[in-house]
Amino acid sequence: MTPKPPSKPIKSEIGVVEEDEEDGVEECRELEVLEATVEEEVSESGPEVKIVKKSRWEQSRRSRKFCGKWLNIPEIREWVHPIPTDPTYVWCKMCKSKIRAHLNDLKTHKSTKKHKRNMATYEPELPPAETMDCGNGIFVSFSTPKIRQGEMEDPESGVLGGPNLSSMSTLGGKEVVNPASLGFIGSGNMAQALLGAFIKKGLVDPPHVTASAPSVRNLTKLCALGVCTTHDNNMVVMKSDVVFLCVKPHLLNNVIASLDPLPPDHNPLFVSIVTGHDIDSLEEMLSTLVERPRVIRTMPNTPAMIGQGCCLYTLGTHATPSDGSVMHSMLSSVGVCAEIPEQQMDAACGLAGSGPAYIYAAIEAMADGGVKMGLPRHLAQSLAAQMVKGSASMVLESGKHPGQLKDEVCSPSGTTISAMHVLEKAGFRNALISAVEASALRSKELGGNK
Repeated sequence: MTPKPPSKPIKSEIGVVEEDEEDGVEECRELEVLEATVEEEVSESGPEVKIVKKSRWEQSRRSRKFCGKWLNIPEIREWVHPIPTDPTYVWCKMCKSKIRAHLNDLKTHKSTKKHKRNMATYEPELPPAETMDCGNGIFVSFSTPKIRQGEMEDPESGVLGGPNLSSMSTLGGKEVVNPASLGFIGSGNMAQALLGAFIKKGLVDPPHVTASAPSVRNLTKLCALGVCTTHDNNMVVMKSDVVFLCVKPHLLNNVIASLDPLPPDHNPLFVSIVTGHDIDSLEEMLSTLVERPRVIRTMPNTPAMIGQGCCLYTLGTHATPSDGSVMHSMLSSVGVCAEIPEQQMDAACGLAGSGPAYIYAAIEAMADGGVKMGLPRHLAQSLAAQMVKGSASMVLESGKHPGQLKDEVCSPSGTTISAMHVLEKAGFRNALISAVEASALRSKELGGNK
């Protein structure tokens, strides 16, 4: 028998371009063709051909590479960019991240929630070079990107061991923030409420968050969410581009004083939820870290954890309009959000910040009254909580004054007006007014002791 000649490889066809006869648009289709080897055997009866198929596992070991003809597909051309130094990956100009150069991976990435949000927010942003040779004789040139007004984006890429949450860049002559990594200095109840809401709403992935605290008690809770935790506040600031300051008011001075000055190319946005510290004091303290610090003062409350919060904020001297837009987008995702003058922040603290505690106390007291009159505890508490929720919805949705809604419940000589008489004698309204006043004054006092 004559020796058989060397095998002839038949390569898998990836990225074959087919032309649509109807509209002339070229579409790139990935053909999952198993690699085969043709083996010829020459015998007395004539040549015999055998086709030996290789397994998909064997083929998967061979990396696929960027196909320049993919740029002919409109839905991909808009956001994909080749990486000449690594043709096995491509660059997403919307999310600023690397993606494997597999057509299926690109289609999957295109349908993700993050990518769609970024598509609605910004036009493409390139790697450092404005023009790049993508190989195969194709030279691609892109125009300078411009900002779109809209919701915040949440890219997947990152630096310094994690994604970049708020990288500053100039697009179309405007300074913008691209949220991607968050930092929390302090991991108490309010930090957990905000972070829990951001994660639940899909605004940030847990691995893209770095949180610090002096003890492990609160950090343990965040570890369960997949958040990166540390005792080093400097690490939080260096790895994040939006840093939430969530420490107790009397500790803020020492916390900021312990931070190292930042390099000139790193100017994070500092978001303070610390009660009593105004913009001037925050900017004065943070100026030891970075020149012209960008600061936003906020006043959220704990119902933000379930997306039902009241979140108010005011911009600092050096904060940009895009900073405010990003903060509005983030805080709006956890409830009602509004920008207010700074002189109203203490009053907002007394009402919306401390207010949930007043209502919790009222729910508990009414549930106790229900138990006293014979209702089971679990039922009494559920009825009280649902009654508060329904009453609040009536105020928000009906547009009627609360006094009018109250009068609609009080029938002449009925049960409700008798109960209201008791509340008036006990100073119910006066107690709530005084509670808001006391909280607002304490907020000012804490600011005066900074």
